[in-house]
Amino acid sequence: MKPTVLLLGINAKFVHSTLSLYYLKQILTSYNYQVTILETTINNKVQETLSAIKKMQPNICCIAVYIWNAVYVKELLPLLHVNLPQCKILLGGPEVSYTSTGWLDQFPFIDTIIQGPGEKSFEYLAQHQFITTEKVIAYPNYHFNDIPFPYTSEDLKNLTNHYIYYESSRGCPYRCSYCISSRHDQKLQFKDIHKVYDELDFLLQHNVRMVKFVDRTFNCNPTHARAIFTYLLEHNNYTTQFHFEIHPDLLFEEDFEILKDVPPQYFQFEIGVQSIHHHTLHTINRTMDWEKAKTNITKLISLKNIHIHLDMICALPYEDMEDIRESFNAIIGLQPHYFQMGFLKVLPGTHIEAQKQEFAIEHEINPPYTVTKNKWLSHQDLQILHRIERVVDSVYNHHFSTLALMINQFIVRDTVFDEYKKIAHFLHKEGFELYSKSWESIAMKLIEFFTEYHPDYIQLAIDCMRWDWFAKSHNKWVPPFIRSKTNPHIVKEMIINSHRISKTQLMLYDKIVNIHDVQQSHVYIADSSDFRKWRMHNHHYALKLQDGTILYTD
Repeated sequence: MKPTVLLLGINAKFVHSTLSLYYLKQILTSYNYQVTILETTINNKVQETLSAIKKMQPNICCIAVYIWNAVYVKELLPLLHVNLPQCKILLGGPEVSYTSTGWLDQFPFIDTIIQGPGEKSFEYLAQHQFITTEKVIAYPNYHFNDIPFPYTSEDLKNLTNHYIYYESSRGCPYRCSYCISSRHDQKLQFKDIHKVYDELDFLLQHNVRMVKFVDRTFNCNPTHARAIFTYLLEHNNYTTQFHFEIHPDLLFEEDFEILKDVPPQYFQFEIGVQSIHHHTLHTINRTMDWEKAKTNITKLISLKNIHIHLDMICALPYEDMEDIRESFNAIIGLQPHYFQMGFLKVLPGTHIEAQKQEFAIEHEINPPYTVTKNKWLSHQDLQILHRIERVVDSVYNHHFSTLALMINQFIVRDTVFDEYKKIAHFLHKEGFELYSKSWESIAMKLIEFFTEYHPDYIQLAIDCMRWDWFAKSHNKWVPPFIRSKTNPHIVKEMIINSHRISKTQLMLYDKIVNIHDVQQSHVYIADSSDFRKWRMHNHHYALKLQDGTILYTD
């Protein structure tokens, strides 16, 4: 009977998957093992995961450990050992690679820990039936080009509705002090471009929903990146989307010539700006020219066809609240589609970890090791910044994008940070926690805020909220406190009577529309003249048809 190997991935969310396990599964196909991948999330109870493992009765359990699941794994390990004492336990991943001694001290029953890139080490163990006298192994890995493609058709079928992670390169040429990829043992290697084409073809043929390139700096070799962009443009299946992490300094006119032809929603770019301050960037070894980056990001956003996600990091060396305010205003002022206000994490094995004393850094003992204090920011400062981050995530990124745009354009312009800080303080004073509340309750609280701080803009704010509900909601019901006083049924009848061109059709905004479609539509009514001028081409009404098309009319 074949020995059974369980490859266990514990993800942060259901839509995620653990790429490393699929590489290891491919390696095991050459050997006499029965292999199963089990993926769960940190939101599942540990006992549920344990029960699933017990049903499989594996001989070897291999667990990928990262900052998001390390605490979960530590809770699971002793239960796994007690319930399956004969099962060999193998750990790998960045969270155990640089803290192996601590893990073995705490869990001496662990059989083996693989340090660093692990395909070669894992194959060595597979060749020896996972029997070794070494508790920690770290063999020099294969060249990245020689590692097999991780996915089969069956894998992709099982990963329906999950992100598919893919890499065309490993390592990074940059040496950002907070990043594991900055280590000198993380070699930059590229996959042969024709092999990349073949593998992308496989993913495109399977019509996967989202491919996330996990190349640390996708365009660090602009020629390699351009070849992939061009190939994807030529082979669009009109189903799959692609996500890339790019460096804004490394975009040139040749790139914009290619990118201007990208169909809407096909590409997503995540860009780590982190800070606009040269001294901080120099201290953390991050190579970036903010002025050049700003110009290129502005050009990208102006294309209006690529989703742009911008990041900044709070609690970097030499940045106090005013410096963070300046970075915040500059980055969000570019009006990206998504703005992530992150916090410095002191990861084991990074250069910043060795500088903790120099910068008076205090951080969480457990993963994700988020900084709680340093020379320039107090505990209280960081608590305030976390509250602001929650407002940004809820208002700007998810629920109230039109309202966020209105705040920037009508109320504060270049000092958005101050307004988000004011909202965060208001909600904190009210004891209102954003993450535990519904859209309606958040909207009601925001109306209270505008009533108190910006009464002249209250009607415009309500119109913005009604538009955000209108654009995102799939039903015609509207929360009572943002409804227009005008009856939408009367508006529909008026539109039909005014724009009818036959018994069954209307002419709206130079488009022929069936009357039935209008009767079934979701109506938006603008009550403020400012909103009509700003967002609706001076029209009073908008109709959202069942296919999502939005038409303006009077």
